[in-house]
Amino acid sequence: MPAVTESTGASAGVVLRALPEVRRDREGAVRGLYEAHYAELVRFATFIMGNAQAAEDLTQEAFMRVYDAWDRLDDPERALAYLRATIVNLSRGRHRRHLVAERKPPPHLVAVPSAEDDAMGQVGRSAVLAAVSALPGRQRACVVMRHWLRMTEGEIAATLDLSIGSVRTHNKRGIQALQRKLGDLR
Repeated sequence: MPAVTESTGASAGVVLRALPEVRRDREGAVRGLYEAHYAELVRFATFIMGNAQAAEDLTQEAFMRVYDAWDRLDDPERALAYLRATIVNLSRGRHRRHLVAERKPPPHLVAVPSAEDDAMGQVGRSAVLAAVSALPGRQRACVVMRHWLRMTEGEIAATLDLSIGSVRTHNKRGIQALQRKLGDLR
């Protein structure tokens, strides 16, 4: 849009004042349509879609499209018909996307046991988690940081504000307690 300068005269001022009026007219007209026909259009979309929530979304999108296309409508008096046609077209598009998604399902994911599960052999994951959660706080923190998070003893010491010797002691005691607890389950 070219910049308006002083030399363009009064005609530019008329054009600039007219633009907000057109916008206000569009907003008022679409608001009026919304207030008068929203519930009816949602019911219409519900019959087409078979789902009330999807119908509300579809109706909202149709109103947004009418608002965006207001200046291009040949006959603003037929805006309600345009809304209905937009709802039908949007529902067709969603139905097509749904059919394509059904034809191409996502690949079936196979559960692979984790390294921790393999290392623990017959012991179930829930038993391990219960045993770890039963450890005293510092032992639990040291065991988890060392063996699950793969942190070094120095990193654990800095994180917990302990000496490296304390980290080693808490880790060793925690592992021994887990071995006693989980050894009873075999």
